[in-house]
Amino acid sequence: MVIGSLLKTGTHALRFALLLALAAPIAGISAEEKNPRNLSDKTVEAFTKIRPLNESKNFAGMLALLDALIPTTPPTSYDMAVVQDMRGKLMFSLERYSEAIGPLSTALKLADSNDYFEPAQKLTMLQMLATLHYQEGTNAKVPAAQQKTNIAAAIAYLKRWLSESPKVTPESSMLYASMLYNQAIANPEKPDKDLLKQMRTEVERGLLLSIAPKEGFYTLLLAGLQQEQDYVRGAELLEFLVRNFPEKKDYWPTLLSFYLNMMNVNLETNPRVSRINNIRAINTIERGQKLGNLNSPKDNYNLVTLYINAGQFGQATQMLHAGLKSGSIESDVKNWNILGSYYLQADQQDKAISAIEEAIKLFPQSGQLELLLGQIYRDQGKTREAFNHFQSAVKKGNLDKIETAYQLIAYAGYELEEYDAALKAISSVEQTPEGRKDTQLPHLKRAIENTVKERESRKSRK
Repeated sequence: MVIGSLLKTGTHALRFALLLALAAPIAGISAEEKNPRNLSDKTVEAFTKIRPLNESKNFAGMLALLDALIPTTPPTSYDMAVVQDMRGKLMFSLERYSEAIGPLSTALKLADSNDYFEPAQKLTMLQMLATLHYQEGTNAKVPAAQQKTNIAAAIAYLKRWLSESPKVTPESSMLYASMLYNQAIANPEKPDKDLLKQMRTEVERGLLLSIAPKEGFYTLLLAGLQQEQDYVRGAELLEFLVRNFPEKKDYWPTLLSFYLNMMNVNLETNPRVSRINNIRAINTIERGQKLGNLNSPKDNYNLVTLYINAGQFGQATQMLHAGLKSGSIESDVKNWNILGSYYLQADQQDKAISAIEEAIKLFPQSGQLELLLGQIYRDQGKTREAFNHFQSAVKKGNLDKIETAYQLIAYAGYELEEYDAALKAISSVEQTPEGRKDTQLPHLKRAIENTVKERESRKSRK
């Protein structure tokens, strides 16, 4: 960035700038006493003492001599403008950045009011002031109100520089766009739309200033589109970025998030567009993975989910099962449970049973897996197997809703004439908040109790 390059100006470059600052006013001395750009004899004499200090890089000594001139120099004179300009640059060289702002501002104000400096000199001052104010505006140690004031001043100085400079550089254009963006998002809850628009305009101009624009222009434009939630244009830009900077890993997840946003936004209102973006999200993950991106367990699981959304249950279940076994998808009870559910949606009950049995070996204390396996057997009409797994689920625990397991034991127990187990399960359900809301269980309980009474009555009559 321009900020960094200016604030890290090398000693030699700064020394050259200071020599120019010394040479210009002295060269301007002429016989025309009314020339507003003539220095007084006193100032000229002081400058002759400064020259050797400058050549020996004794910036602190130079600054001391200039400071001594301030009290005796007329406040609106050319001498004052020159001295303050030099003081600001010296403070800059000594990395006293916040202190450099005052002298440079004074020098520029005097130059503007009295036409003291050449346009090129004023442009240098403008750029330095913009940079210094921007640094102060982004300094966390500065109070928030002052940060805002400095950012506004930086924007104003650089905007003027851009309007007066005969040749705008891509670096300056990028700096101005960066300032506008940071000012626009000063309030993250309410980004300034007008400033974001100005930032886009500057970025678009900056892109035309170079045959091969720097990547920073594109990232600034992308940041603006994100703030405006313009996912369509953002995705188009990201496709350009992943094509031209495929090694940059950060662009891939951002592109994926844009397609996911467009998929979800259109889910209810425009299913066709939602499906298109679902497919684009799949392609993004698969393209990224070929380049070593988007290959975390979470990304792999997202890919499975996207295939499910596309109705490709067979493909999705194969990917999920393989991922759980290889570790490319997090192997936990929840994901194995989901795998079983996916197999059921794909009408592959045998594979669902096999997968859940495999998971039970990995997580022998999971009641949730036992519960799912029992439900699969129940749906197959294998009530005895289902009943056994429901009981195992309660015994192992670790259930999302234990009342569900008790309810399933009750109904399966009634069907198998395992009345004691069924009544015990109903009693357990009745003690839970959800169970007390079940309007069917009381009927089942009475039916079981009546059946037991009849059975006992028959036994007594024999």
